[in-house]
Amino acid sequence: MKRARRGLYAGKHIGFGNKISEDGGNKSRRSWKPNVQNKRLYSEALDEMIRFRVTTAALKWIDKAGGLDRYLLNTPEKKINSDKGLAVKRRILAKLSGEEA
Repeated sequence: MKRARRGLYAGKHIGFGNKISEDGGNKSRRSWKPNVQNKRLYSEALDEMIRFRVTTAALKWIDKAGGLDRYLLNTPEKKINSDKGLAVKRRILAKLSGEEA
């Protein structure tokens, strides 16, 4: 499993470009990596803390959505693009459907 499939990256990937020297304008290739943090996020539905590797952009989206549960439930599976995120989403849906019945 690729590293990005293990966490919530909110569409952020490694960016590529050139570093340009100040004096001669010489170009050399470089990359910009996403700002990834190891966080424990609380799931209200599951009533537990879950460890995730998340980008700071994903943390902003989670905060804007109103929590991890709402972020995972309202984001299409195609956009989550994370095996661990989808597994937690399925656990949340199973727990919620079990309570409603």
